[in-house]
Amino acid sequence: MAQDMELSLLLADYHRTQPILSGAVVAKGIKFAAQQAIPGEACMRPVYEEFDIAEMSLSWYVMARARKEPVIALPIFPLRMQIHPYIFCSPAAGIERPEDLKGKRIGMDQYRLTVGLWARGILQEFHGVRPEDCQWFTTEAESEDAGFQAPEGVHITLANQSTEQMLLRGELDALIPPNIVPSFRNKDPRIRRVFQDIRATVNDYFRQTRIFPITHTLVVRQELFDKQPWLVASLLKAFSDMEEACRKSYEYAKRSAFPSAVLILEEEQEVFGKNPWQHGLTPENQVVLEKFIQYANEQGYIPNRPALSELFAPVGS
Repeated sequence: MAQDMELSLLLADYHRTQPILSGAVVAKGIKFAAQQAIPGEACMRPVYEEFDIAEMSLSWYVMARARKEPVIALPIFPLRMQIHPYIFCSPAAGIERPEDLKGKRIGMDQYRLTVGLWARGILQEFHGVRPEDCQWFTTEAESEDAGFQAPEGVHITLANQSTEQMLLRGELDALIPPNIVPSFRNKDPRIRRVFQDIRATVNDYFRQTRIFPITHTLVVRQELFDKQPWLVASLLKAFSDMEEACRKSYEYAKRSAFPSAVLILEEEQEVFGKNPWQHGLTPENQVVLEKFIQYANEQGYIPNRPALSELFAPVGS
C-alpha cells in the first residue's frame, strides 16, 4: 500500500476548517504537516513559496497568476465576507448614504487588500463612487511582493499610522478595515457604519446579486499540481466534508452561545440558502468569481479578465 504524501499546509482556524487542523478530517492520500495561520497571514506574503498547500488572499493570488508565478488555486474557498459591514465612517463627516463618500478621505490597512477590492467594486457599481473620486490613506505601504500598482488617477497616501485612530481624531472621514475595529465594538460615538440598516443592506445585496464575496482561496505550487493532479479532488472532498460537518453541527442550535441561535440559523438559511460556503466551481460560485475578476480588472489588479479555467485547477479523479 502506497504511503500518504506528507505535505505542509497553512490554514486559518475557522469552525469550518478546524477539523482538518485537528486531524478529525483527513484528505485521502495526504498526511498534513499543518500550521495554523495567524489572522491576516494569508494576505501579507507569498505563502505559496513556503508551503505545499496554503490559504491565500484571492486578490494576491490572481495578481501572482497573471504574472505567471508558479502557483495555481484550487476551487476551495476558506474565507468569504459580507463586505458592507466593514465600511465605516465618522458621524461628523456628513456621510448619510454611500454616495456621500465621493471626495472623502478613506483609510485602509493597505489599499490592495481583497476587502478593499470588493468594497470599491460595490461602491462603484451600485453607488457611483469610483476609486479616483476618493482620497485613500493607508496604515502600511503596499507589499512589493504582491506586485500591485495603483491605477492612474487613484491617490494613495501612506499615513504610516493607525487609520482607525486617524478617523477617531477627525483626520479621516471613512474606514474600510479587514476586521471590525475595537472602537466600533466598544460603541465609540466617533465611528458608525456607512450602511446604517446593515442587516437589510446585506440581505438585499445577496437577493439582488446572489453574491457572497469570496476573499481567500487555497493554492498549491504549480510543480506539485503538475506531478500530483489527484490532489485537487482529494482536497476538495476533504474541505467539502468539513463544511458539511460544520453546517450539521449548527443544526443543534442549543450548542451555540447566541441566545437567539435557533432564530438566527433559520433566518440565515432563509436568505442565503442551505450551503452558502460551498466549494467547487459551481454555478453559484462562478457568479461570485466572475464579478471578482471584473472588479480586479477594473481596478488595475490584473490586465485582463481570464477565464476561470485559467485560474483554478481542474478537479480530476
